[in-house]
Amino acid sequence: MFLFCIARRSTSAFRFSSAWQRRHISDGRAFREHDHVLLQPLRDHSNSGVLFRGPLKPGKQINTHKGVLNHTSIIGRRVRDVVQGEPLKSGKPAAEFRLLEVKLDDYVRFSRRLVTPVYPADANLIVSLLDLHPEVYDGEDGNAEPKLEILEAGTGHGSLTLHLSRAVHAANPPKPRARVEMNDCATTIDTPSSGDADWSAHRRGIVHTIEISPRYAEHARKTVSAFRHGQYAGNIDFHVGDVSEWTTAALAQRKDEAFLSHAFLDLPNADTHIANVTKALRVDGTLIVFNPSITQITECALGIKRDGIPLELDKVIELGVNGGSGGREWDVRPVIPRAARSVVQVGVENADGSPDDSGVEIDEPEKAEDTTATESSAGTSKWSMVCRPKVGERVVGGGFLGVWKKRRT
Repeated sequence: MFLFCIARRSTSAFRFSSAWQRRHISDGRAFREHDHVLLQPLRDHSNSGVLFRGPLKPGKQINTHKGVLNHTSIIGRRVRDVVQGEPLKSGKPAAEFRLLEVKLDDYVRFSRRLVTPVYPADANLIVSLLDLHPEVYDGEDGNAEPKLEILEAGTGHGSLTLHLSRAVHAANPPKPRARVEMNDCATTIDTPSSGDADWSAHRRGIVHTIEISPRYAEHARKTVSAFRHGQYAGNIDFHVGDVSEWTTAALAQRKDEAFLSHAFLDLPNADTHIANVTKALRVDGTLIVFNPSITQITECALGIKRDGIPLELDKVIELGVNGGSGGREWDVRPVIPRAARSVVQVGVENADGSPDDSGVEIDEPEKAEDTTATESSAGTSKWSMVCRPKVGERVVGGGFLGVWKKRRT
């Protein structure tokens, strides 16, 4: 780690020196206390041979069937160095291990969990769908510009929380650190908490994460804080409670001014919170809802139409298709059956060669000028759903993402 210096401007905005712009280079930094490390047997390059250990503490040991490895033999070494454990009781030499840096992907998969995490492939897809482009913090007072604020409802393990925080990290000023000496190796500790409020006030990228379970929320907070010595923890505000109640209170503090850039809901009853979250979502903001079943996504879509919530369905994506990543897009959209037209035979193709929708000709209200239904007046009984994979294959996957954009009212 590096020594960071803070200079105070008359405008109370942070300024940073060129030292703050240094990047973390894995092969230029030695492992230190409280780091996590991956151990790969030197003669086994498969993923199954990797051992995840941490945090490193002097005096602790790693016991494996291939020998005992002291933490002190790792502290001070660098990435891809080779270390050897103490000889076995049988007198045979212990196995040699190659030291590997713990990537975010590794940390999510190997760290202790209480709930199933959002796995890295899916987390990366979600972050990509939000299309985040935070402006790098340059020390200028940017209070006139809206902050990049993201809501995550359903913190769970903290996996997506970390991915979101990493994505907005550049928008925030580097957190001030103090330098100390320990075991002849430079390390860092956080500055006193009295400066946290001042630093937090200058954040331009914030992740609000809400969890109904205090136990899960605390575990996620510890999980996030332990990754890279809490490098991304400062971008996150943890909350415990109901997301609708939190959103209503946050809006009241801001005089009902929408403040969220994007929102992600991973809740069993997400459809009951969409209206409240949408009120806090800025125009063109993205709302993503995760559900394990496609029928739950359709319930959300129908509820949005029924209640006149100002959201437009952008796409529906299936996760984990055949064990892969990246998602498969589905054709899911609310439509109104063309009541004046007769029902056609199921499976008949349209003039353009495309299959007909469930055997009933349909119109989309946005495209059909002769329909009498509107976004606000159409009753629930008039709405039906088109719901099918765009490639026409059967469903095999790990869940679905419904992606909506807030429209201007």
